[in-house]
Amino acid sequence: MSEQGDHVIIRRIDLSFMVKVLCIMLVSCNVAATGDIEKEHADIYSRNNVKTALPVPYYDQGDTSWCLYSCLSMMLSYNNRNIEPWEIASYFDSGHDETFEGQYNVFDNSLENYFSEKCSIQIKRTVWGFNIGNFDVENFDSRIRENIDRGQPVLLAFQYTDPAGAKKGHAIVATGYDEECIYLTDPSGAITEDFFAHKEGHIAVPVSWYEFNERLVREIMLTNLAFTIEITEDAPSSSPDGSIYLVDSTDHNYSHVYFTNRSNKNDVGLLRLDGKYENGYLIVRQDNISRERKISLQDSMSLYFTVANPTPEQKNYTVTSEVVSKESGNKIDNFFFSSEIEVEGGKDLSKGINYSNQIEKLPAGDYSFTLILSDDKGKHIDSLSFELYIP
Repeated sequence: MSEQGDHVIIRRIDLSFMVKVLCIMLVSCNVAATGDIEKEHADIYSRNNVKTALPVPYYDQGDTSWCLYSCLSMMLSYNNRNIEPWEIASYFDSGHDETFEGQYNVFDNSLENYFSEKCSIQIKRTVWGFNIGNFDVENFDSRIRENIDRGQPVLLAFQYTDPAGAKKGHAIVATGYDEECIYLTDPSGAITEDFFAHKEGHIAVPVSWYEFNERLVREIMLTNLAFTIEITEDAPSSSPDGSIYLVDSTDHNYSHVYFTNRSNKNDVGLLRLDGKYENGYLIVRQDNISRERKISLQDSMSLYFTVANPTPEQKNYTVTSEVVSKESGNKIDNFFFSSEIEVEGGKDLSKGINYSNQIEKLPAGDYSFTLILSDDKGKHIDSLSFELYIP
């Protein structure tokens, strides 16, 4: 992965990118997470571009190939539908390194049906590049501007050739524009950082219209298709002022949720995101990610999460945890924690908590683990949940 800033270590005793190949069917690139307890992405946002862009909540695709699903989650969250990328992947039965296979098929309406039936929202998907001859760049750019003018971001999926000559594909979200630049939010940095070499981060990154059109849009053709996804409904009256997410990096021997046997440090389980699992995720063995790894009462659980602020101003957030027994509905008090986090505009911040020996205190059964993001007034902004079985 590319280094994104200095790391500051914190600990709580009680609770404390390599690019993947995408070809004709858009298998997206990714960026892995690091193993430090807290990291601030400090080398970004020396400019005020987020003041120009829509405050679209940000989700990183981590070590998966789910740029499409991460972008869809951003757009859904902006429209007040909290759908995790792994939920979309599970619906389409997409593995860790796969993505939606019907996206270029003009006769396939699976995405439209999913948005309508599961999210109660209407989208328009347009495939670009079928015309023989020069591509209409102005028409493409106008479509982006029109959507942003009415308060809706636009998903853009391109095929392109990287500086090394490899054919790639990636999905990003256009969140704003001005006379000089289009502002792109990238779930991994594959286009904003690796392709355009802009080091401003991944949220609302300014790319000049000239560079955007010359290197991406003018390359759209019959053998180099692109597609856009627009939300056709009116813009929301308000949207979440932040997001919280977990990142899967199991291919790099590290995950944002992992379990370590206190008697055998080599016995490690990782939370792996994969749409072929029933819930879109599973605990797998670190030494063999193809095998499920059961949670043990001897395990110490560690959890890493990231909070992203897509607004132009610094935000003060609070992250709390809630663990609930699915059988009784009771909350488990010894897993509760609360952490206050300050995140500058257009930045994200990651933190970690270690639960030491708390798992051995839990009765056997199924549990739901939820992280809740609130603002400084206690208003709920975002949340994520995953289920765990304790033997």
